[in-house]
Amino acid sequence: MALSARCLLPALATLGLGTPAQAEPAMWEVRDGDSAIWLFGSFHILPEGAAWRTDLFDTILAGADRVVFETDIRPAAAAQVGADAYLRGIYTDGTLLTDMLDDAAEAQLREKAAAIDLSMGMVQAMRPWLAANTITVQALAGQGFGSDGVELLLLPELAEERLGFLETGGEQLEVLAGASDDEQVAMLVATLEQLDELPKLTDKMLKSWMDGTPDQMGDVFITGMGAFEAAFLDRLLYARNRNWVVSLDAMLETNSENLVVVGAAHLIGPDSILALLEEAGYAVERIQ
Repeated sequence: MALSARCLLPALATLGLGTPAQAEPAMWEVRDGDSAIWLFGSFHILPEGAAWRTDLFDTILAGADRVVFETDIRPAAAAQVGADAYLRGIYTDGTLLTDMLDDAAEAQLREKAAAIDLSMGMVQAMRPWLAANTITVQALAGQGFGSDGVELLLLPELAEERLGFLETGGEQLEVLAGASDDEQVAMLVATLEQLDELPKLTDKMLKSWMDGTPDQMGDVFITGMGAFEAAFLDRLLYARNRNWVVSLDAMLETNSENLVVVGAAHLIGPDSILALLEEAGYAVERIQ
């Protein structure tokens, strides 16, 4: 599973969303001679039955040489990342999670864990980043959210030879597990503080995604991420954007046409993949 994108953003999915009659999530095209990249912003968790696919998307999907995701989400790879996350997310020296928190944060942790029926005995063994991840997933599950997003829905349709990935599961895991203790605690505190607002934020964010209004989605995203450390946000989004643009540039040097599916947040704002491609001299055209 895409740990960072799926589990730690405060706005990931919604329940009972009234989707528009004709949803058109945003998509862009970048061309370089005989090569092309289509960039589609994904939502990593979707309500069951959400009608987000369009004729244009399906045409591009069918004709693309490769479909490139953020990271490998195939079952074996996802299982390995899950095992590695457990090894890197559990204290083995006797430390308790509450040892890392002040009294106010500990009280909030106990209150929120009880509200979502999450055992404090289990949480106490977790490092703050894994606790934040687990609390978010548990809270979403309690609201009836499913686990299938764009990438998992597309995966069964794609032959192995058509798949590509922008980073490894280990690199994605490092974004979370490699954070300093202070950043991890800030991440956990921000998660706890925003947990009650999660349904409202996710409703707004997913509606903007479905409507194809990324600017509005960006406003909601900025509101939701406001309590997170700047250094964490840079690793989660902007540093990865910079890394991925190098790979996208290399793709455009080949005689190929590829559909690239990344979290929609990576395509929003002045430090987005789109902005970086434009800075590199490419013409970016919105086609949906």
